[in-house]
Amino acid sequence: MSQYNSQYYIVFEHYDESTLYLTTHDRSDHRDYEYTKLTGGEPMFFVNGYRDEDLAKRISRPIKQAHMSIAYPVFTAAIKQSLGNIDNPCCQAYPAVIVDDNDKFHEGYWVFNVFEKMDVLNLEKCRIDDFDPDDTRHTIDEYYLDDDKLNAMPESERLVFMPKYSDYPHIMVHEKVVRAFKKHNVDTLRFVKVSDWMMGMQFVPA
Repeated sequence: MSQYNSQYYIVFEHYDESTLYLTTHDRSDHRDYEYTKLTGGEPMFFVNGYRDEDLAKRISRPIKQAHMSIAYPVFTAAIKQSLGNIDNPCCQAYPAVIVDDNDKFHEGYWVFNVFEKMDVLNLEKCRIDDFDPDDTRHTIDEYYLDDDKLNAMPESERLVFMPKYSDYPHIMVHEKVVRAFKKHNVDTLRFVKVSDWMMGMQFVPA
C-alpha cells in the first residue's frame, strides 16, 4: 500500500440535527471559488443554505469554528494560525465571512480555495469501474495515492489538494492539517483516512 494512503485524509461534514450547511452569499455568487484562484480585497461571503426554512421554523443553527460549503472547509482564524501556510500551486487559504440568519457578519474566517486539481493518484491501483486510461475523469470507489508523484513534491506544497482525474470534489489533507483542526476540538468536520475510505462513506453517519 502507498505510504501516503495512511498520511492523508478526506474531509467531510459531521452531520447532526444542528449542522450548518453553508452556501455562497448573494454577494459572492459570481465568484467561482471552486475553479478560480481568488484575488482582490473582498473575502468570500457564506450564508446558511437553509436560511429561509430555518427562519420559518424558528430554528437557529450555531456558528462554530469550522463548517463546510459543499466540499470546502470554512474555518476560524485561530485554526488558520495553527495550520500555518498551506498555500501551494493548486490551493490557497482565502479570507471568508459567515453571514448569520440575522444578517450579522462573523468575520475572521478562511476557506480552502482549490483552483486546480493536483496529479497525485495512481489510477491503475485506484478502484475504478470500467477504467479507461484515456478518460480524464473517473468515478473512483477507492483512492490510491502515488508514492512517486508525492515524493517528487515538497511536503509543504501538498498539505491540501483535490486529486486530478476524480469526478467527485474530494479535498484531501495531510495528517498535519488534521492535527491542527483537532487541536481546536473541531466537532463539525470528519476526517477519513484515504486508506479507510470507499465511495458512499460520506453518506454514512460517523
